[in-house]
Amino acid sequence: MIPPPTASADPTEHADWLELAAISAPDSDCSGQDLLSAIKRTGSSDALDDAEDYDEDQPLDEPVEQENERLERIADAAYSQIELRAHYLGNRYPFSVNGSLKAKPEATTSVYAFLTAVTSIGWRNENANESATSLFERISARALVCYLGGTNTARAYDFGFPRHENPSSFYDAVEELCEDMGEGLGCKVSKSETSHVKDSKLDLAVWIPFGDDRPNQFSVFGQCSTGSDWQDKVNELLPSTFCQLWFKELPAVPPILAFFVPRQIEERYWQQTALGGYRLIFDRLRIAHCVGDLDSQLADRCASWTLSALK
Repeated sequence: MIPPPTASADPTEHADWLELAAISAPDSDCSGQDLLSAIKRTGSSDALDDAEDYDEDQPLDEPVEQENERLERIADAAYSQIELRAHYLGNRYPFSVNGSLKAKPEATTSVYAFLTAVTSIGWRNENANESATSLFERISARALVCYLGGTNTARAYDFGFPRHENPSSFYDAVEELCEDMGEGLGCKVSKSETSHVKDSKLDLAVWIPFGDDRPNQFSVFGQCSTGSDWQDKVNELLPSTFCQLWFKELPAVPPILAFFVPRQIEERYWQQTALGGYRLIFDRLRIAHCVGDLDSQLADRCASWTLSALK
């Protein structure tokens, strides 16, 4: 059984629990009452009671009624998030909503379920054969490429360490990235001096070439964060600083930053995360909306990770 969140958790976390519980249920179904029953078992609903509201002269059943009302508001808020997700994602939302939440047959193997599992269960899945972080970086690159027009328009480079398909050494990876982009002229720091550097916070790069082999193009450098400390990492990667540190020549147009998280960013954090900085934010909803279908190999790997995490 998926451990339920506390009563005081954000509605997005309650909605996540409903989704994973539906995927895990034998009948693929989960209701608001299931959520409330799970929360009651944790005992965390007691924390919702405000001492200042307590009146020792009130009938004994009133505190129970008040708790039930608060729990109902929790369920309503969770379903509001579910409805928001269903409306935004359309047929890319792998659940149907009709009184209760029902997982569609393809839910377990969907990108959306993978992102939800990483958020709720954590990227450290001892049952999995590979890292959720690495898979998430590939999904993020795919989402950004799709957002920028698809593979006929945009190009991507997987830079996050460990690099499975691209050069493992930082120096060689920078050299190859510059060659692929047609900008930067290579790594300005020697290979021996960069032997200890992994990825310098850069997980992926995507750009839109003109095809004339001349510098001056739109590019995006991306950073991915799968952990609960994602807010501390929003500004860790500064594309202009990365280029100044490692490229022989700065790109004609400075790359912008894209930041990726597998969670749905709560509204209370959206303003401070998405506004006031020259960056694109991709949370779970945006990633699932953009990414479409993965290639079969990556889709199978993500599905395998999700299934092992839900065991």
